[in-house]
Amino acid sequence: MKHLLILLVVSMSFTGHAQRILDETVSYYNVIKPEQSLDSSIKGYDVVVNTPYTMTVEEVNSQSLVDFETEKTNYQDLLAQSKVDYKEKLANHDDAVAQAKENYDIEMKDFKELSLLERLALTDQGKKPQLKTPSKPTYVEPREPVYREPVLSDFLIFDHNALADNIHLNGFEKGSDLIFSIDLQKMDFQENAGQTFYTQPAKLTVIAKGETIAEQSFGEESKFLTSASSNSINLNRYEKENVEKVLSEIQHYINATYGYTAVANSITIEYPKNKKREYDQLEQAKVTAISSFRKMTKEASLERRTDALEGLEKAEALWTSVLEKVDYSDDKALFNNTIAKTILFNLITIQTQLGQKDKAEANLAQFQEKIIDLDLSSSEDTRLTNLEKQIYKL
Repeated sequence: MKHLLILLVVSMSFTGHAQRILDETVSYYNVIKPEQSLDSSIKGYDVVVNTPYTMTVEEVNSQSLVDFETEKTNYQDLLAQSKVDYKEKLANHDDAVAQAKENYDIEMKDFKELSLLERLALTDQGKKPQLKTPSKPTYVEPREPVYREPVLSDFLIFDHNALADNIHLNGFEKGSDLIFSIDLQKMDFQENAGQTFYTQPAKLTVIAKGETIAEQSFGEESKFLTSASSNSINLNRYEKENVEKVLSEIQHYINATYGYTAVANSITIEYPKNKKREYDQLEQAKVTAISSFRKMTKEASLERRTDALEGLEKAEALWTSVLEKVDYSDDKALFNNTIAKTILFNLITIQTQLGQKDKAEANLAQFQEKIIDLDLSSSEDTRLTNLEKQIYKL
């Protein structure tokens, strides 16, 4: 009985504030900031695409019907000519057979005059003369014309409004504050040593509130297209594909320069179990942080992201206020080293992922200052080292 009481006393002494640390992971979209920030008064953008391609689907279908009617009109002449050509080939067939036999006789005469070894060698090489007479011509009547819908992908048909609508500036809504005007020229093909090269210049003009603020050229450098001659390839198909490539390149440039590009990410927030309501502040900080990250969707506007960041600042303020209460010398304290590590890891992880280098470095310095008191495990030490590397890359 005495031993049981001793065990109970020891057990109670070690369970005063043995916090159970939980965690919650949330997915969100971080934002890569642009190389050049636009004026804060610019809220919306529009895109205008100008190309030399004016052909429409209606024109292609109309021309296809005209071509079909021409084929039908010419069919009788084609049929008559095919019969004339057949009679001519048939008349020449006997002469061709006779010529083949004459050639064979000459070759066989020369072959027989060779020595036995020479004849055997040529036979082994498959070079012994053989009589090859041309086959008798057969008549194949041309098919009557049948109308087929044109393959629109083989034609340079573009909906300029659709091309413009496919170009987006990440982080902005449609509007008229900013105009991206794209002027695209026709594809120019060049041949060199049987290979095909091309250029397709395009010019981007950026207009902010009626004033040109930037111009950029694309596609002026000659590029390799194919090892085939331009006479043997479907130039329209290559050109149509390249228009999409050029516009895609321009969109990438626009967003790298002026847009706020969303990148998928996730983060894990740690917090102590709050069964006795002793850690209400830390639970509130966790809820606020998770809620803020959930606002960072792929489609979130700049205003919504700003609101989310303000929420994270409130969570950081709660964590910081609790951090000031930590007693680093008492493992049994309500706010002890375990709580301190949880808070500091949360702060540094969030600030590192959001690119807040100054904040992250300040909390890293505080972590390192208390490193002896915090008594990190090997996994925690590795985690801190990895965060430190990430901070110095910012």
